[in-house]
Amino acid sequence: MVDDQVAREAYLHYRQLLDDSWMGEAICWTVLVPHDGSPLSLAEIGERVSETGNYEVYETDTFEHEEVFIDLSDDVPWAMLVDRSDRHAALFEHNGFQGVYPPVLPRLSVGGRAYSAYWNVNRTNSIGFAVDGEMVLSFDAMYAEEAMGLPGWERWPQVQAVLPYFDWKRGESCWAAALTAIELATGVRLSEEWVGEAPSFLTG
Repeated sequence: MVDDQVAREAYLHYRQLLDDSWMGEAICWTVLVPHDGSPLSLAEIGERVSETGNYEVYETDTFEHEEVFIDLSDDVPWAMLVDRSDRHAALFEHNGFQGVYPPVLPRLSVGGRAYSAYWNVNRTNSIGFAVDGEMVLSFDAMYAEEAMGLPGWERWPQVQAVLPYFDWKRGESCWAAALTAIELATGVRLSEEWVGEAPSFLTG
């Protein structure tokens, strides 16, 4: 059961974060939670994100180094910050969407759970949840109420708990609601400090 006060605090954190920073325009935030507490290596994450296995790892903590956006194949290049612990891995894309869509999100969830939210400046967006290689739920955050009848809806109770916060027509922030649902499901918080401290950079 989700504590309303905890949910409200997290939501207000994300509203302020997105209102006060560049992150309100376009990001993709993905969190992986392994069932057994065994963290994925950077190599495993790179392989799961990349269909071709073509990727590079950089030890850096910022998106300011444009040279890391290297096109290693004929496909569109991608880049993400990665932070890992013994309980989770968190992936951040400044203006990308690798993490949120199939087949990447299901691949990332093998042996655990994976949650992701993405939007861009044009309001193209998706929020998704996968478990053990299966996409459980994926929907447009601007129309979250339509997801209530989808298979898998009952398996993400944190989304149900914050559903009123998705109501952008009433002045709420569906992007902040999506990040809140991920935090409540994983215990992992996105902040400007996190973006500045994430230790590794994957590109492909």
